[in-house]
Amino acid sequence: QQRQAILDGLTEAQAEQLAWDWRFWARPEQIAPAGDWLTWVILAGRGFGKTRSGAEWVREQVAAGKRRIALIAETQKDLEEVMIEGDSGILSVFPSSERPAYRRRPVRLEFKSGALALGYNATEPDQLRGPQFDAAWADELAKWRYARETWDMLQFGLRLGSRPRQLVTTTPRPIPVLKEIIADKSTVVSKGATSENAANLAASFIEK
Repeated sequence: QQRQAILDGLTEAQAEQLAWDWRFWARPEQIAPAGDWLTWVILAGRGFGKTRSGAEWVREQVAAGKRRIALIAETQKDLEEVMIEGDSGILSVFPSSERPAYRRRPVRLEFKSGALALGYNATEPDQLRGPQFDAAWADELAKWRYARETWDMLQFGLRLGSRPRQLVTTTPRPIPVLKEIIADKSTVVSKGATSENAANLAASFIEK
């Protein structure tokens, strides 16, 4: 009753603002930790909300003034259909008035601020030879075919701005490069389980 009373008291503009306020809706482990880190790793199972966390983090980076962002998926299909166009992808987390212009092949998002997000896949590490960035989102790194090569190439390109940062969202697998990333002193790690997002998932999926 208290919640309903508060919601009923909101103006249309306030309700619209609240609907797009990720820090109001997110669980704590879906929000970037404080501190002077370089890499934030979200290790969690399917259905946890990793993609939404990554998309919202990109939105926050654009709002914070980042100008050139790398988006890296396992394949071109994952890049387009999950990270960008998916139900929880980047396009879904922006109000229509703020949504970036989107081009496929090669993937390019141009935001209202002038910031650019450029897409790459982990089957062609040399795509990252040359470009430079001040932020990056790497999705499902533990599944990448050329995880070591792609990750190393990204590190060479993460050289713009005063404090470039990167987010890794992945299901846990004990591959060497992921172990090294987690062990690095400049990395912070958030962990979680699928069950934490049960309210947003089909009951039959949780039961299985």
